Amino acid sequence: MSVRHRGQERGSLWAWLLNGLRLARAEIRLGRYQRGMAIMAAFAAIVSGFEAYMQHLRGAFSHWLMWTPVALTPVVTAAAAAAVFSRRAARRVLPLVSLITLLDGVIGFIFHIRGIQRMPGGIKLGQYNIVMGPPIFAPLLMCTVGALGGVASLLRREKWDLTNECGSVRPLRPRRVAGGAESPMARLTFDIAHGRFQQGFALLSVFFALLSGGEAYFEHLRGSFNQRVMWAPVWVTPVMMLAGVGAACSRRIARVVLPVTSAVTFLVGTLGFVLHLRGLWRMPGRLGNSEFKLMLGPPLFAPLLFCAVGLLGLVAALLRREGD
Repeated sequence: MSVRHRGQERGSLWAWLLNGLRLARAEIRLGRYQRGMAIMAAFAAIVSGFEAYMQHLRGAFSHWLMWTPVALTPVVTAAAAAAVFSRRAARRVLPLVSLITLLDGVIGFIFHIRGIQRMPGGIKLGQYNIVMGPPIFAPLLMCTVGALGGVASLLRREKWDLTNECGSVRPLRPRRVAGGAESPMARLTFDIAHGRFQQGFALLSVFFALLSGGEAYFEHLRGSFNQRVMWAPVWVTPVMMLAGVGAACSRRIARVVLPVTSAVTFLVGTLGFVLHLRGLWRMPGRLGNSEFKLMLGPPLFAPLLFCAVGLLGLVAALLRREGD
């Protein structure tokens, strides 16, 4: 094969990738990324469910409610997978399962607070009981799954035949209630379905950045921050939150700053996953006694929830403003 022929193949590959990225950007801006968001929800469900199983295994599943996030994981994953292939499942099954997951996360948060209060000294001991007791923010991270699934159910299906960035879409109108006024819920549904949800999605990424960063701080405090890199998610969290708030207030920040901070957040999550994997490998026994090490060692998939925050920010940067 000649050098010229190989160069032509590389050029065509880059052209294909760039065209795919352009089409993906156009689809997201039009709210046509239902399958992609459903896949993201399934990924978040698997990660959150695995972490819930390991954390609750540490507590010996002493309460029957500790099984609920574990039991919901295959249900949410199956519903999200069905949404990828079926429009009907995306509209009817996925929102119901997502709502149940949201409620389960809120209930888990209440029970974790109760568990901390029941420890000697309760909330008064503050940081010690929060670090050594039930992870206070972990159940709310299950709400990430519900939020992603709920948004996915409102989006439209992908159409990979766009000829330009705006596409040729007949504009729809939100439903009106009696008297001709637009229903707020109908307006919100319409905006999400047409990719006009940038400010709301940016604030959603702020909320989940706070949860992920707070959980990373308490988990790494348990490990006494014995490596400097353990501060990385703690340092990145306020930056990501400021970028998200700024994106909600400014179109320019959403276009310029938010993608950069979101990419950094995603890379920090990926780095954390690699380092947690290395930490498990360095424990006695290497690959042996894996269940014990996964339960008491560094939480393997927890950093990937940080990656989910970065993806939320990147999607928010591509969306259109409400009312555009």
